[in-house]
Amino acid sequence: MGEQGFWHENESYIDTVMNKVNRLAEDTYIFVLQLEQERAWFSETARAYFGIQDTYVADHYEVMQELIHPNDLWEYEDIIPQRKLGKKLDWELCVRMKGVSGEYHMFSVHTDIVTDEKTGEGYLLVLLHNENVLPRIDALTDLYSQARYAADLDAAIARRDPFAVLMVKLERFNNLNIIYGNEFTNQILKETALQFIYMMDENSAVYRLDGPKFGFILKKCDREKLLAFERELRDKLALGICVDNRQIPIKICAGAILIDQYESKADAISSKAAYALGHSEMEHQGRLIIFNDEVCVAKNVDLDLMKVIHQSVRDGCEGFYVEYQPIVVSGTGRIIGAEALVRWRREPYGTVPPGMFIEWMETDPAMYELGNYVLRTALQETVELLSILPEFVVNVNISARQMEREEFREEVLRILEQTAFPADHLCLELTERCRDMPLDMIKREVEFFQGHGIRMAMDDYGTGSASSGIVLYAPMDEIKLDMSFIRGITEDIKKQAMVRSIVEFANSCGMSTCLEGVETEELQNYLRLYQATWFQGYYYSKPLEIRKLRELVQA
Repeated sequence: MGEQGFWHENESYIDTVMNKVNRLAEDTYIFVLQLEQERAWFSETARAYFGIQDTYVADHYEVMQELIHPNDLWEYEDIIPQRKLGKKLDWELCVRMKGVSGEYHMFSVHTDIVTDEKTGEGYLLVLLHNENVLPRIDALTDLYSQARYAADLDAAIARRDPFAVLMVKLERFNNLNIIYGNEFTNQILKETALQFIYMMDENSAVYRLDGPKFGFILKKCDREKLLAFERELRDKLALGICVDNRQIPIKICAGAILIDQYESKADAISSKAAYALGHSEMEHQGRLIIFNDEVCVAKNVDLDLMKVIHQSVRDGCEGFYVEYQPIVVSGTGRIIGAEALVRWRREPYGTVPPGMFIEWMETDPAMYELGNYVLRTALQETVELLSILPEFVVNVNISARQMEREEFREEVLRILEQTAFPADHLCLELTERCRDMPLDMIKREVEFFQGHGIRMAMDDYGTGSASSGIVLYAPMDEIKLDMSFIRGITEDIKKQAMVRSIVEFANSCGMSTCLEGVETEELQNYLRLYQATWFQGYYYSKPLEIRKLRELVQA
């Protein structure tokens, strides 16, 4: 069907105007339906997205039957005829539609009626908005969102000009939240965002990332310009921002990466900047760490390997698997449970131990998916052991990336339900980076999981003052002493006194204790003097895949 007769005597440039409007309306697609006939005009972008061949079609319902999900088609066919009569124009209508990729997305359908004054011909203007596309503006700060950050990062790579990515985090933000409350800290974020906006020009853009973190993409940026920009940023915030008539000085941690090679992907670049930010916060008192030099030299990171491992997480945790190290009753050596430990294996790299990638991954948002994969796998693989050893408990490490996400609570409960694993046979171990979370948040999450019967443990207890604070403030069920306290204990009176005091403290408070690093019979016999609850170490078994663990339990 051609254009002749569709727009009647309106100027021929109308369809050109409509196409240009549609290109400006991001993630929205337009078509126009003649009210007295089923003929329809589809915009250029709509045709490209949905794979429609012709600009004008004789029966738009035939097209929609191909595009709309079969379960949603009835609703569309019920509402559109009423809208053609001017009814229910404001009713919310959402249907699933598929694009050329074959994947269904949810679209909201917005309509209005226009009439050609010369001919009296009526048209139904239909806008299809893709609701699966993430918002491009952060609702709290009015900065660009994480979705826009990812898109702009892709665009910066495609331009093939040198650029830099800078990430900053407001220091001690969680302490301010505890002291002043969420409303006050939200205002801090808003005012800080305003300061950042005032600094932007045509070569820079700022984005709200998660929590008190912000990202910057700096075009045509070399090391000198990056250092100058970061210094200006830090100086401006040090002057303070005004909230409720209080001048609040702001300190930041900062990590960055300089890009002058363009084979990198956006998620890998973002991950490296986040890694540098983590080192700024944890080891360098907040000073700017540029990934390209300090981090790489200090840690000797194999960047190619990290890139492959990171992509493996994005590909459904391909190559990852779980091994289990038995936990035994200290007095008898009888197996009582096991700790789940993540591993990664792929040729030509072979099996890569977690010490080579966990620290890297814990600074990356992808750690949430990897941690949940380990939890799900551990429960799926060990649930059958309960029929052999009814008291069996599996210990699973959880990261700060998981604990700080609101949806993690429901994810844990969902995995328990899906795997039919009893909650009281699961113990979640808080790892080192969890110690940086606010104590009230840790206490709240610990109490939630305990309220559903899940045991909670503090891993690597004693290696930092924060672990003691957590155990004092949050009702932990178990503390695990780091193997550094056990190694050489028979000749070190300080370690002896420390382990004795920790075990006595735990026993008096009704907490269980697990001593890690038990590697010989002599050490086992010596450590039994301390009356800890459980032992773990190579003397009993190295970490095993599930089949060998099952054989060991049966034996």
